[in-house]
Amino acid sequence: MTRATPKPLVWADRQLGRLAGLLAVAGGLAIVALMVITLAAVISRYIFRDPIFGTEDLSQMVLVLVAGAAVAYGARHQSHVSVNLLGTLGGRRLTRITDLIMRALTLFILVLAVYALTKKACGSERACITANFSIEHRPFYYYLAVAMALYAATTALHLVIGLFHFTGDDPNEMAD
Repeated sequence: MTRATPKPLVWADRQLGRLAGLLAVAGGLAIVALMVITLAAVISRYIFRDPIFGTEDLSQMVLVLVAGAAVAYGARHQSHVSVNLLGTLGGRRLTRITDLIMRALTLFILVLAVYALTKKACGSERACITANFSIEHRPFYYYLAVAMALYAATTALHLVIGLFHFTGDDPNEMAD
């Protein structure tokens, strides 16, 4: 008989799903904005023969929003590429240990990324601006830090759920 995941963990998982959904909506809106920016730039450049100043800056910053949404949503829905070779070779007995190790290492790297994005991303000179409009990068780095923190929270939750289901089937393990 498999153990049921405790209700607080299920609740936390549901809340992380909602946050990832909000970021996915933001990412979807950013894709629409990117399409509008690109369409306006192409029409201006090729029909009116007058390129719009700064479209590269806007596109670059909007792409950051798309990337952050993709990271958070992909983490929530296990959309990142993985190869389960160890599961094929060693079965669940081996993946219990490797899942624990990999989730802990992933959590460490994500926490390090969040720290770097919030504290060290602009370097010591703090001159993080785009070339044309001088849009400051820092708020966008904070957005990426939030997306990475959501990924880290999802990984930490999966780590705890994996420990709870250590002797049984892990509900967050990728299916074959």
